[in-house]
Amino acid sequence: MKLDKDQIDQLKKLISYKGYPQVDVQYEILDHVACKVEVLMEENPQLSLPDAFRKVHASFGVFGFAELEGSYVKMISKRMTRYYWEELRNLFTSLRIIFPISILAILFQTSSWFQNSKSWILMLIGFVLVSFLVIAIRYWSKHKRYKHYASYMASNNVYAVINFGIITCSQSWNFVYRNNSTPDGIFPLIFKGVILLCLCMLFVSIFILPRVLERSMADTEALIQVYGE
Repeated sequence: MKLDKDQIDQLKKLISYKGYPQVDVQYEILDHVACKVEVLMEENPQLSLPDAFRKVHASFGVFGFAELEGSYVKMISKRMTRYYWEELRNLFTSLRIIFPISILAILFQTSSWFQNSKSWILMLIGFVLVSFLVIAIRYWSKHKRYKHYASYMASNNVYAVINFGIITCSQSWNFVYRNNSTPDGIFPLIFKGVILLCLCMLFVSIFILPRVLERSMADTEALIQVYGE
């Protein structure tokens, strides 16, 4: 037998009740569940759809559909990581690299303007913080439309990067710019180097994170068109 639209909607609700509210996760699980439910109800016409669903859920073992969800989310995470490295490569192999280079040159110039060899670090911290704030404000307004899709929620890692950026900027100020409060020695110097390296990576990320978010939202928008939600 083939399940009708009402039965499919009922299955989606049952999947949601099991703790899978994201629409695309529901459909990913539905792809694996619907056929098995159809077989059970065909073998036993007296079996209700909820009972058939419970039997199918039990057949997945103790963890239920968690493995299916985990596999799907892992696939999305890998895709987001691929997007990041692709955009990073595209940045360094296109004329867009002129923008970060030009901004860095201007920031380095502040050292002579302010007659302070480390003033560029303070300027870089300010630039990173302001840029991340702009990115967060610009894309947060779209969060409501896409928040019910795991495909988009994976891009929340971008906001985790922003949080990491704020922490890094704070540490950069404390351990690099305010050198008088930092003890001498090889380890503080290594720590300063790591902090500066992270700060530079965050600076570069400013020029690719919007593109990564746009690709993630495009994937989610395509799912919305398919699922009609």
